[in-house]
Amino acid sequence: MSNNDRRNWQVFLAALLLTGGISLLWLVSTPMSDDDIRVPTRHTAQLAFALYILVLVARPLQQLLRKDWTAALLRTRRLIGVAFAAVMTTHLGLIAYRFGTQPELEYPLFSLLFGGTAYALFYLMLITSFDGPKKALGPKKWKFLHRTGLVWAALIFGLPRSLEDLSDPEYLKFGIPFLIALLIRFAAWQRSRRRSS
Repeated sequence: MSNNDRRNWQVFLAALLLTGGISLLWLVSTPMSDDDIRVPTRHTAQLAFALYILVLVARPLQQLLRKDWTAALLRTRRLIGVAFAAVMTTHLGLIAYRFGTQPELEYPLFSLLFGGTAYALFYLMLITSFDGPKKALGPKKWKFLHRTGLVWAALIFGLPRSLEDLSDPEYLKFGIPFLIALLIRFAAWQRSRRRSS
């Protein structure tokens, strides 16, 4: 096992045990109502989103600022992505637990298909963060897979589900940072375009 693979496993297991352990401690200390289960579900989504934003802006920030901290962020982007997959695994477990313990709840088919596709992409991205699968996939397919996963995550985290979302404080926690991340990426793209021309 390479050093990269070993670090991937260490980060994945640490993030999974941390978020899973905290979520479990919360659940065993509450009456286990639907609202209680939704608390760690919401928090794991927010943490995963924060990690996603870091992955999204790591390269453009380095292109724009060229600072030591942006270089360090870019170097650790892969591990941040691995931690994201671990947190999303805890999030998935909480969703499954919620619907398993609340039989009256129904999961919309569209959300099931959309979310299921997202998780398939996230786990493919995780698998291809390891050296062997990454090499087997090849650089072009690897880049296509990871870009597709980033875009799909953007559709989940960043886009409003309705016009009412635009004034919902809960949505704005996601929408505003996502918009800032897109502006950072656009600024980096503009700079690289000007340099190439």
